[in-house]
Amino acid sequence: MTIPLPIEPDRLLIRTFEAADVDPMTAVYGDPQVMRHVCIGVLDREGTAALLEKYGRAQDEHGFSTWAVVEKASGTVVGDVGFGLYEPTGEPELGYTLAAAVWGRGYALEAVRACVAAAFAHLPYDRLVAKVESGNARSLRLAARLGMHPVETIDVDGRPHMLLAVERS
Repeated sequence: MTIPLPIEPDRLLIRTFEAADVDPMTAVYGDPQVMRHVCIGVLDREGTAALLEKYGRAQDEHGFSTWAVVEKASGTVVGDVGFGLYEPTGEPELGYTLAAAVWGRGYALEAVRACVAAAFAHLPYDRLVAKVESGNARSLRLAARLGMHPVETIDVDGRPHMLLAVERS
């Protein structure tokens, strides 16, 4: 099973990463403010390129991955959204990372809603999960708006995270 791309909510285009995306994503992943709640931490250009290659391999292997978020109006890559694999259960794990310059525009909610809808339309899973650092109030609010509910508190790299889930309706 594969989630067909691109996914096109109103203001965004969600697609696989391309080679030209390394520089704009280095700006996102290299920003300490953006990455403060992301387990992998701040990345340089080499780390970003390796991560985007890993996302491409995941797409081929699982039929889903983390994808580029492109602002339709400008054509600018502004972040990522999509799914990893939550190892303890084998379920898709929702995540997103957006450039600080576009925070507050509703892009995160628009992107994750579109991805959740696509996952439930095209994948056989009845549940999607997300890990959110306990101190990340913005992402916890977004998860609640998606209808995600707390499952348990887990440890990720020595930091407490809330494991959240949303079920197929």
